[in-house]
Amino acid sequence: MKPATSFASLSKHHKELEGLFDTHQRALLTSDIDLALAALSKFRGDLEHHIDFEERRLLPAYADHGGETAGGTLELFQAEHRKLRDSIASLTQRTEQLFTSADLPGSILALLSDEAAFKGLFHHHMAREQKFLFPRLDERTTEKERDTWLSE
Repeated sequence: MKPATSFASLSKHHKELEGLFDTHQRALLTSDIDLALAALSKFRGDLEHHIDFEERRLLPAYADHGGETAGGTLELFQAEHRKLRDSIASLTQRTEQLFTSADLPGSILALLSDEAAFKGLFHHHMAREQKFLFPRLDERTTEKERDTWLSE
């Protein structure tokens, strides 16, 4: 008998994203800008894919199935997605600018400082999904719906 499908399985994507961002930051610490940019570009693409899936499938289902609650509204999730997208675009541009920085160590320190705020938002958003989005969708959808959506 196969175990019941759960939206909580999407948390593995969060862990994968965290690993990519960690690779990016470790590369910054060694001034390996090529690797830092490659890891950040992969992170950005994977984050975009993850957000697109949530916006296209999960959030409409969340709203349609009455999952919204204080602290877990559709508007909050969408606002955080916009902020994550805007922030990662800026961080990508700042990482690209490191190639021409006159003060590489100083520029890396400034970037890492700004990335701390991004990581805070990212972790807060992941916690909101794990507290509200995933369990409330699990409660309000059938196993067949979960199987279909999670196999995409």
